[in-house]
Amino acid sequence: MAAQQPAGLPDHQARALAAAYIGVCSAKEPVRTPGDLARLKGVGGWVVDVMKDSFPGSSLDSSPPRSNTPGETGKKRKRNKPYVPQLNSAAYAIVITLYREMIRGTEVMKKQELIDAAEASGLSRKAIGPNNYKSKHGNSGSDFYTGWSCMKNLTEKDLVVKKSNPAKYYLTEKGKETARICLAKSGLDDPAGPFMATGHPESVMLSDSDSDEQEGSSPLIGSENFSERSGLPNSKADNGRATNSPLSSQGMFGQQSFSAMGSAENSLLAMPPRQYDESFLDTYEVVLILDDRDTFGARARRKVVDNIHTQFDVPVEIKHLPVGDALWVARHKELGMEYVLDFIVERKNVDDLLGSIKDNRYKDQKLRLKKCGLRKLIYLVEGDVNTVDGSESVKTACFTTEVLEGFDVQRTNGYADTEKKYGHLTRSIIDYYRTNFSAGADTSRLCLTYDEFVKRCSDLEKVTVSDIFALQLMQVPQVTEEGALAVTSLYPTLLSLARAYSMLDGDRRAQEEMLKNKSDMVNTGASKNIFKLIWAEG
Repeated sequence: MAAQQPAGLPDHQARALAAAYIGVCSAKEPVRTPGDLARLKGVGGWVVDVMKDSFPGSSLDSSPPRSNTPGETGKKRKRNKPYVPQLNSAAYAIVITLYREMIRGTEVMKKQELIDAAEASGLSRKAIGPNNYKSKHGNSGSDFYTGWSCMKNLTEKDLVVKKSNPAKYYLTEKGKETARICLAKSGLDDPAGPFMATGHPESVMLSDSDSDEQEGSSPLIGSENFSERSGLPNSKADNGRATNSPLSSQGMFGQQSFSAMGSAENSLLAMPPRQYDESFLDTYEVVLILDDRDTFGARARRKVVDNIHTQFDVPVEIKHLPVGDALWVARHKELGMEYVLDFIVERKNVDDLLGSIKDNRYKDQKLRLKKCGLRKLIYLVEGDVNTVDGSESVKTACFTTEVLEGFDVQRTNGYADTEKKYGHLTRSIIDYYRTNFSAGADTSRLCLTYDEFVKRCSDLEKVTVSDIFALQLMQVPQVTEEGALAVTSLYPTLLSLARAYSMLDGDRRAQEEMLKNKSDMVNTGASKNIFKLIWAEG
């Protein structure tokens, strides 16, 4: 008899939590009561019930009537809202791409031109065009779906017109208005090009119109429900026009989740050294470094390197990386010094991810990434999560990794799609440093040299008492990697934490809330559960 797989969150609950997370991040006013929470966009009654313990002294009477669970059946009001493509769906990417090209003067696009431009925009989680990796028998029925399938829906809804042979496509007036709604909904400031946002993910934007678009059988994590997140601050080209980067706004690192991140986000990304009046591209060459242990199936590593270099015209090298599967260095063109840029990728095949979840390796790996010193942490999940037995465990792990722990969870269909992802990321990173180098080099942190980075990571191999304590804390319900690190930064050992509790003279409520009050990374439930672990009463 097969072992029972650990259950994850049901999809409807995961969607509800993700939508509520975005509503809270977008709130203009403090959320002090359940009533305040219930009034936010995307927050339903079930979420309010789950969160009620986070409002000590508040009454739920101020909350509107609500159902017990998201998805509870009941009489619904008929909606007459116009169709708007779901955030980061293929239709969303196509509509915005057509609109941007129209603004640039190209009102009509051929099919392949549109597919290439939409994929390069990074606005869709799914591949727009066909992918050979997915065109094989034996996988789920959704494997034969491609993002381009949504074009039928766009033409039927009178957003896009198809004409002539070979086919060409352009937006109707209704389509142009819908594109403007999509831009406004997602926070894309500049219709002519992606807004390179920073901070932490917006992750999900569920609107009333989202349910109208069901693109195949897509899972929650990595589907159109999740934003792509660019993770790069708003950048303008030197000539004042928005740069045409392949990553979306609210793209790889979208909207903020850490309250400390604000207008000063530019200064948070490390910069390589700069002499007076130097430009980035004149001084440095950005090189994509792939780990020599990373495998690409039947594809030889050299073939992968050649494919990325040929398709994107970016230098690619293979080295033994101390942590992660890919990172980027800025190599000085005259001195040859290499500086590690603030981005790193951990790449996981869905089968490998499931295995690491079962034996808890993935928590340790994420902890190492968090401690490596690089700011933008990308977790690349390769393959269809619906094809593995423990798909719910994988979806839940991806959800918590993205929403709760600050990683950017990216999805690709297979090896070829991963190559494209690496190429698009490289171009966007080059674009960011090109446009921010002169302004940020004097105020930002200094990038580590490659040798310094290797030494720092080798020091991570030395397991300390604090590391063991952090791993223990991560086994406590509701404690994330971020929360465990926050606790150990305050109290490096179990003994130091126990002493802090003892200083509160037996005030149980103060003890239960101590960690929550000391760190924003520890929520009410986690704070209470850690206290119970340390101060368990026999």
